[in-house]
Amino acid sequence: MDDREKISRYAKATAKAGQGGELAAILLEAAEANRAFEGCLQYEVHQSVFDPDTIWVTEAWADQEAVKASLEDESNRDLIERARPLIEDMEVIELVPLGGIEARLDDPRPATPNPGYKLLQVDEVDDLAKGRLDEIQEARFATSPLEANQVGVAWFRLHPNQRQPFGHHHHRTEEVYFVISGSGRVKLDDEILDLTEGSLLRVGPEVMRAFEAGPEGMTFLATGQHITGDGEIERGWWSD
Repeated sequence: MDDREKISRYAKATAKAGQGGELAAILLEAAEANRAFEGCLQYEVHQSVFDPDTIWVTEAWADQEAVKASLEDESNRDLIERARPLIEDMEVIELVPLGGIEARLDDPRPATPNPGYKLLQVDEVDDLAKGRLDEIQEARFATSPLEANQVGVAWFRLHPNQRQPFGHHHHRTEEVYFVISGSGRVKLDDEILDLTEGSLLRVGPEVMRAFEAGPEGMTFLATGQHITGDGEIERGWWSD
């Protein structure tokens, strides 16, 4: 395979009995870490409907060099070492993409909304911070559970006096944040703003942002256009 060719990777990981959820959580961390790589075009984690210990990862990369850079990254190496003891068997397939789905993902027209409706309670949505950032926050990403395909929705609860350990920005997605309860601060590039219950904040895609809770904690909602792989994170961005 030419190192300059775009490639797709499909990985099937069979976790040791009862370890599928923990393995999936680590792979979701890898998905967030790979947002920093421009050559990573897609990184999605799936769990088998029939066997919770079978985890699939669907990847798309600009070329082999992008894959190599990701695998050599220190944070990704650490995640691989954490995942390795949980894996019973692993199968990876590499293919040259010929088109079809990629053309649909790159289509600038919005997706057709799903029909009907879906009602959930927040606590029915998985807390993706559990087991990783418990002491800092809860983070519940509701887009997929709500079967939404046009709007992204995420619910966060920052614990008292805690600050998110990373900042993030987007390439195309404008977001609106709504403070449901509590208070805190947000850093937007070089500016820091106070937030209180009822605050509404619009943030353009290019603005780096991170949130910090006050002494009573802060619960807030983030919503915006749903574009897969549009965000990038920077760990330790708000460190002063």
